[in-house]
Order: sequence, then C-alpha cells, then structure tokens
Amino acid sequence: MSSPKYPKGERVWVGYYDTGHELRFILTSKESSREYFFLYELVDGAFKKLGRARSPKELEAKFDVDKKLGVVR
Repeated sequence: MSSPKYPKGERVWVGYYDTGHELRFILTSKESSREYFFLYELVDGAFKKLGRARSPKELEAKFDVDKKLGVVR
C-alpha cells in the first residue's frame, strides 16, 4: 500500500491514531503561519479536508475526533 500524499504547503503538527494504531486524522497549518489549523481525515488512502479553525481543540470537538478514534473521556 502506498503512503498518502500530505497537503502541499502545509506542516503536519499532529497525527491521530485509532485504538488499532491506524492513522485516521492529521492536523496541519500553513508553513508560514499558525493562524489557522486544518483537520484532515484519511479516507481510502487519501486525506480529505474536514475544516479549519483557529485552535486544534475547536476542530477536535467539532468533528468528534476522540469518539471516532475510540477514546473515552
């Protein structure tokens, strides 16, 4: 299986893995600025942009990242 193409011109800050140790999401920002963060979901071997926000926590809450990863809090 080939590795997915990461978003061009963006820096990956966090990779989110599920309880089976599979990569499910990444959190990025533009190379030049961290004014906005972007959340992508890995779907069928490609990253699909879900949204953007000024804080990572805002994106995690909006897209239920913990729930999708199988994390109980």
